[in-house]
Amino acid sequence: MDTLRLGVIGCGNMCKAHLEPTFGEADTISDDVNAYADKVKVHALVDVDQSKAEAYREAYGGEYATTDPDKVFADKDVDLVIIATWHDTHAPLSLAALDGGKHVLIEKPMCMTEQECDDIVAAVKRTGLKYMPAFRCRFAKGARDVKREIPEPENVIAHARTSGIWRETIWAQDPIKGGGQILSQGCHIVDLMFFLAGSEPESVYATGGVFHHDSDKVIDTINASIRYANGSVGAFLGGDGGTGRILAHHPLPCKCPFFVMAMDKGRSGLAIDHGHDAYFESCVPADVWKPPYEKCIYSEDFGAARGGGVPDILPTFVKCILEDAPLPATEIDGARTTRFILKCFESARTGDIVEF
Repeated sequence: MDTLRLGVIGCGNMCKAHLEPTFGEADTISDDVNAYADKVKVHALVDVDQSKAEAYREAYGGEYATTDPDKVFADKDVDLVIIATWHDTHAPLSLAALDGGKHVLIEKPMCMTEQECDDIVAAVKRTGLKYMPAFRCRFAKGARDVKREIPEPENVIAHARTSGIWRETIWAQDPIKGGGQILSQGCHIVDLMFFLAGSEPESVYATGGVFHHDSDKVIDTINASIRYANGSVGAFLGGDGGTGRILAHHPLPCKCPFFVMAMDKGRSGLAIDHGHDAYFESCVPADVWKPPYEKCIYSEDFGAARGGGVPDILPTFVKCILEDAPLPATEIDGARTTRFILKCFESARTGDIVEF
């Protein structure tokens, strides 16, 4: 098979971020995967709002638009799907797509409960299909530089606090539909933290609670201390309403004062925003390790999109399907991220160290 046929589930902004580089006019895909953008075409589009699905069909092509995802899952002409819907639908739609024989590119978070993690991991194993969470930070140029230079850090510090307070009325703050800022958006930085740490979590102790919202159902502040299976340690600070303009001197392409810092024996690397840009520092002799640069602002040198790597996600997934190659992120990574955040919440509520 030379060309894969795509089903689009959820015609919103994040889905557009995947479709526009591949099927639009944007020239933002990296050279090493650019050829695979020509090996996929849109076949079907789904949204609860038929007019949105029709608008996407007009913009990006496709044989039909519908409000019924089951029609796409049953369509033998569809090889893979992008699922970019509200978070509480990710697990049921993923399971239906896998049962329908479709490879799945799922937007974050992969799911919202540990049972859903178990169900998806089991379904991927049972079907043998490709399943990739769209963890954008793994594709970002700055994050990749830090991973290359400091592959086995002894300490990893992650910061995923927003400068504003999420409104109670937005769907992503809803405890059922979205899960709040830490699960909804902070999961990107949690995944980046694990990507750079290169080890499974062993235990976490977290403090926090509901500091900025009326509802007590969604924790909005977490300060967590982590021990990894390889003996390294780390910290995760997540939530909203607590950073102001602390990184105002940096361009922040996604307007998020996020960062992950990896440290190992006098070497430090800092990935900023969603990993777009990076800084390095060393206090060891140059013959032991020399940083590749002091700072590199890929988001300005190459543009925010290319620096951040989102345009590479869909063509990379296509490449992995066609070549049966390992995925940059799997259902195991998606499950780890959701489980970690839920265990942070558990620790904050109970005051206990939570084991994995």
